[in-house]
Amino acid sequence: MDNITDLNVLVCDDSITNALLLTKLIEDQVGTKVITLTDPRKVAPTIAGQQVDLLVLDIEMPHMNGFDVMDIVRQQYEPDQLPILIITGCEGVNTRNKALASGANDFLNKPIDQVEVEHRVRNLLKIRKSYLLHEQNEHFLEEQVNQRTQELNYSIKALINSLATAGELRDNETGKHVQRVGQYAKVLAKGLALPDEICEMIELTAPLHDIGKIGIPDSILLKPARLTDEEREVMNNHTTYPEVLVGPHDSPLIQMAKSIAVTHHEKWDGSGYPNKLKGESIPIEGRITAIADVFDALTTVRPYKDAWPIEKAVAFIEEQAGKSFDPSLVTVFMKNRESIEQISKALAD
Repeated sequence: MDNITDLNVLVCDDSITNALLLTKLIEDQVGTKVITLTDPRKVAPTIAGQQVDLLVLDIEMPHMNGFDVMDIVRQQYEPDQLPILIITGCEGVNTRNKALASGANDFLNKPIDQVEVEHRVRNLLKIRKSYLLHEQNEHFLEEQVNQRTQELNYSIKALINSLATAGELRDNETGKHVQRVGQYAKVLAKGLALPDEICEMIELTAPLHDIGKIGIPDSILLKPARLTDEEREVMNNHTTYPEVLVGPHDSPLIQMAKSIAVTHHEKWDGSGYPNKLKGESIPIEGRITAIADVFDALTTVRPYKDAWPIEKAVAFIEEQAGKSFDPSLVTVFMKNRESIEQISKALAD
């Protein structure tokens, strides 16, 4: 069995006798459903309104000839998508060649041979069936790839959350700092009208900004007082360790996490570290996280300081526009101040 009986054939011939003969032949010998038309003007609407898997088409017809019909059909359907079998009483190579050039898949002359019609119809329906199976398999494979991608993304996100938690446990005085920084960063990214996918990536990876602190000795990391200049130099190394921790990983999400961890202490005026990047040379994700990190550090209690009032912290962010921070991002921060303050309250330690 060819497994083509579930397909539909459309026969269009202005001769009702010829159309009915073809219909009966195809239904009896091939076993498919046949739609019969004698008016070529109805071919396009019929194809648009229901599934048609093969068009059997006469050439010489009133109102529209077969070439006119093929021109319309081929504007929407490739030969594999909708095969066309031309049946005509015209003899000669020119008509055959013109039909094939116009998009016909096969060609028969009248008077028709019933066995030949059956075989040619069956063969063209096999082509159509193969196309449908290929489309179905492609769709299935695409769904599988999407599912695997979602699973991989979920795993990567889970890993990022675990790493952020690990960093938080080492620096246990910061409480929900990493969560707040991620939320602040997302607000700023959206305020810049970055694509949703990028905003989500920044939200997920900004909490890893201090992952390099895993490499900082406890005596410095947990010191309940301000650091000496020498200790500060050691602490600043937390922005260089991510290069070793992450390495040349292909995942855009992991690469963004590394970029943020390395650049979130760079300053707009070039006075930051570790590479003294300046202005637009600082990746946007680093510039965003810089504001989010500093604002949260100012408004929360640390071993060496009390929390600043919101007003004072906001004034500091505004004052540092063009110095520590990207001026355009400071503008975004100020426009979204209410949302940022809501996050600060909702995720308070």
